[in-house]
Amino acid sequence: MAMLWKMPALSGVLGTAALASLVAGLLFSFQWGPADPHLVKVPPASPEMMKLLQDEHRLIANMVELQIASEKKAAYGEASN
Repeated sequence: MAMLWKMPALSGVLGTAALASLVAGLLFSFQWGPADPHLVKVPPASPEMMKLLQDEHRLIANMVELQIASEKKAAYGEASN
């Protein structure tokens, strides 16, 4: 830290960079703030899409259950040896 006081040019550059970073952060946060939720109207999903989603969730749940059963079987097999 004492080294920066011996080099005022470097200290000035770091201070300027910090200030520029702060200003840029503030500008970006105000420019891309939260979106207005009333801008987009999304239609409800069709019954066919909901059925497809339910089927997909059921397949994933079955896959996870089989994986857990497989891991339990492998752990039990290792413990009995």
